[in-house]
Amino acid sequence: MIAAHGISGRQACKTMRFPRTTFQYKPKPKDDEEVINQLEQLVEKHAAIGFWQSYKRIRRKGFKWNHKRVYRVYTQLRLNIRRRAKKRLPARAKQTLFQPETINQVWSVDFMSDSLWDVASSDC
Repeated sequence: MIAAHGISGRQACKTMRFPRTTFQYKPKPKDDEEVINQLEQLVEKHAAIGFWQSYKRIRRKGFKWNHKRVYRVYTQLRLNIRRRAKKRLPARAKQTLFQPETINQVWSVDFMSDSLWDVASSDC
């Protein structure tokens, strides 16, 4: 429209109801070489540390990258370490319940309450 009708970019955007900022936007390539180098150095030294420890060490070195940028590079480099699986109890072997063969072979006691003395009948 600008070349065909010879109007300015501002007028063309206004006519098309198109934001000028979108028209003027020029994408910047992401330069993450420094972040990649720092993360690779940390992984070589400390293989078992996770993202947050890596990020904190980078910040302590004086770099001011935010955690979102560092995390994006961290995941692109596939540095996500697998966490140990939760320790689980071994599966129990199922056993059938014991059924007594005769009367009085097995006894059990069912306690509804347990006390050393009865408060109501004591002679205090």
